[in-house]
Amino acid sequence: MKPKQLILPAIIFLAIVLVALAVRLWPRTIPFDQCSDVYKRYAAVDGVDATFIKDYKVNDTVFVDATLLEAKDSAVWVMLKNDFEVPNPGPIAQQFIDNGEDLIGVKIIPKSIAVDTTSKEYPNNLLAISYLNHTLTIFHIKNDVEKHAVKYHNFDKSTNQ
Repeated sequence: MKPKQLILPAIIFLAIVLVALAVRLWPRTIPFDQCSDVYKRYAAVDGVDATFIKDYKVNDTVFVDATLLEAKDSAVWVMLKNDFEVPNPGPIAQQFIDNGEDLIGVKIIPKSIAVDTTSKEYPNNLLAISYLNHTLTIFHIKNDVEKHAVKYHNFDKSTNQ
């Protein structure tokens, strides 16, 4: 084959690769009105990095919406802990955290604390707390199957580091 005959196939191959990369790396955004109420509340708060995740994969069969709130400084972390009534870790847990272990605490958030109203039939959401990374993840659950899957998922993350 002549070098000129290789140019067109090379250009086509390169175009296919670039399109595949663009599709894979293109950010997937959800319209603001489809995000959780918690996300809407904290998205514009200085010092909070808020992310809404649609259909977060908990396991092979359970997908739930989740809102991740990350405090950028210790004052904002205190504010988030107060807003969601996050207890301080006990002394033994604090030792693990001080040694760099990311223990994930999980608790139910009653509707009276969280501003999320996405699920009318299931009154509570689950809150996963990363004391090490100063993050709160609100799992917007709809039933007991999702609740148990999220609890197991976070327990597994906490113990398999």
